[in-house]
Parts: sequence; C-alpha cells; structure tokens
Amino acid sequence: MKKVLIIGHGIPEPRSTGAGVYMAQLIDLFLQGNYELHFCSTAKAPADDLLIVKNIPYSQIQLNSDSFNAFIKALDPQIVVFDRFMTEEQYSWRVREACPDALRILDTEDLHFLRDHRRTSNDPKPPATLSDLAKRELAAIFRSDLSLILSKPELEVLTSIYQVPESVLLHLPFLEKNVPQRTELTAYEDRKDFCFVGTAKHKPNVAAVKQLAKLWPLISKEVPGAKMHVYGSYFTEELKQLHKPSAGFLVHGFVEEVQTKLQQHRVLLAPLQFGAGLKRKLFDAWLSGCAVVTTPIGIEGIGEAHKLPFMVADDLETDFVNLAVTNYTQEYQWDQNRQEGLALISEHFSWEKRAPSVLETLKSYALNKEEFSPQNPVGQMLWHHSLQSSKYLSKWIEAKNKT
Repeated sequence: MKKVLIIGHGIPEPRSTGAGVYMAQLIDLFLQGNYELHFCSTAKAPADDLLIVKNIPYSQIQLNSDSFNAFIKALDPQIVVFDRFMTEEQYSWRVREACPDALRILDTEDLHFLRDHRRTSNDPKPPATLSDLAKRELAAIFRSDLSLILSKPELEVLTSIYQVPESVLLHLPFLEKNVPQRTELTAYEDRKDFCFVGTAKHKPNVAAVKQLAKLWPLISKEVPGAKMHVYGSYFTEELKQLHKPSAGFLVHGFVEEVQTKLQQHRVLLAPLQFGAGLKRKLFDAWLSGCAVVTTPIGIEGIGEAHKLPFMVADDLETDFVNLAVTNYTQEYQWDQNRQEGLALISEHFSWEKRAPSVLETLKSYALNKEEFSPQNPVGQMLWHHSLQSSKYLSKWIEAKNKT
C-alpha cells in the first residue's frame, strides 16, 4: 500500500470552513485510492474528530530540526502533500533530501497573493508587479512536482500570466457527493429571512459583513419583517457591535450546525468585494436549499457572472439590493436561483464524475515523476538556487538550538 504524508499548516480546520472542507475532501480522496495516510504538523495532537474518526495517524513535528528528516525517512512516503506554500518553504528541501523519489504536492487552497492584491488594490486583475508574497507563492508552485488549484480562473492566471507549465498543475475544486434535487429541500413558504456564513479569520468575510450592515437598511425597507442572520467563527468585538436586534440585523457568531440554520433561511447574501479560490458558502447555501445573491468575485470559478444576472450583482448599492429583494419575495426567481446553483454543482463539482480521474492523475504522476521535471525548467533553476537562505537559516537555528 502506497503511503501519503500530509504536512499540515496546523490541525485541520473545522469542516464548516472552506479550508476544512477541502482538507477533509483531500483525505477522503486518498482513502478512496487505498493509500495509507499519515498527517503531521507542528501543532499538538488534535482533538478534532476528522483525523480521529478516520483513524489517521498523527505526528507532531518540529521546525528547524533534523528530527523531521529522520521521521520522514523512516516513514518513506511515496507522496508528500504540503498544506499551503508556507509549509512547502519550511519542509520541501528536507523532504527532497530524505525522500528524493517522493512526489511533492502543494495544496494551494487558493492563491493567497491574488486575494491579497485584490484586497489592497481593489483591482480584480492579477498583479503585474509581484509582491514578496506573490514571489514566495509562485516559487513554491514552480518547485513542487504538482500543485492543486481550486478554481479554473486561477489555473488560467498561473498558465497565461505567470507561465507555469500546465503539466505541474491539477485543477481540483470542491467535489460534492449526493447532490440533492431541489424538490427534496425545504419549500419557499417554510423558509424566512436572509443569512451570511463565514469565518472572521478570512478578511473578505469581515469586509462582506460590514458591507451587509450598510446595505441592510435599504433591503429591510423593501422587505418589512425580514431579518438578517450572520453566522461564523472568530468574530471580533467590532463585528459583534454590528448586532442590532431592533433593526433585524443579528450577529450570532459561531453555531454548531450551520447547515441546519441554512435550511431555515431563504436567501444567502454574499457581497464579496475581493477574494480568491472558490467560495464555499455558495455551495453550502445551494446544497441546503437557499438562493444566493453575490458578486462577480463571489461566483468566480463556479459560474459565469454574465449568464447569471438573477443572482450576480455588479453594483453593490443598487443591483445587489434589488436582487436581494426579488430573490426573497418572488418564488419563481428564488427557485430558478437554487435550481441553477444545484445544476452547476452537479455538472462541474461532482465527486462521482471527477474523483476517479483525479486519483488516476495522482497515480500517474507518482509513478512517472521524472517525466514531468524537464517540462518545468524554472522549477529546476529554483531548486538550484532558491530556498538556500531558508535552508541554511534553518540549519543555523538547528545548530544553535543544539548548543
């Protein structure tokens, strides 16, 4: 049985977050492929049930220590997955030295530098001038044998703008099992109110909640009696201060079963102004029977904005408010919205359709790793020169700790 080691950025996040869902999916994918799976990170042993329930061995590893080299050499995995580029920077050179034949896979989650650029510039286009963050993340992608890319637009950005060879990229979006029919979900008349879901650890979510607080008086004026429910984790005091029951704007914070809440509400509002990757909240909303109103950034990688005018608003001040009201008050549009959402998931994000081909690709790369290296000369150059400062700083810290 082939071994896979996932080096986590930390303990896997709760499955209510996009990153948590994606990691759980990655674990399920390897298990379906009959791989022997191991997980490690610098964090203490997890209390989270994701690893425990699936009976996945966990090891706590150290930064700047050759104990990791001994650990991975003894494990001898055929595939090593780095959970985001920061982990690749820390451990890829050690993996390469201790297990040179292992396939090194970078799990990008989304392009951090693209999200950060959109946040600071208010420009959705990829940056022409690379920030230090962009240089680090792109270098990790070039160095890796294969990188998992969440959305097709990001894959196109990497290949067309930054000249990353397609041969070292694998499009792996969220994949859904057992997509329900809309007729199986709670009916229009049995639902009420608007909702938003998102962790405050994610800056696009924080900005979206603040935007909703500004838009809510305009929306509630058109839909008297309706309420806005905001769910999520790690809410700051600033976000909690937006809680105004008298105005129908309710900031709940963390809830255990967010899917149950979504099944009670009629429309999810996601006025996302920047971001990257795929927006998990849209998937969760449609799968729970909600309609969705969002922005071009929100729908990116899921559907084409110009084909979905009944759910995608270009203008937050006017279009977004109008779509929120019509999707809430007009049952036909509400049903069309969620029908289209479930169709997009069934067509493009089906586990049954995509998982087998992804597993075949991973198997092929692991068996024929040497065939792809010549197609990535930049990666070869980076391995010749890059990471030397990180490598030798790590060795210096390691030596210092020993003395």
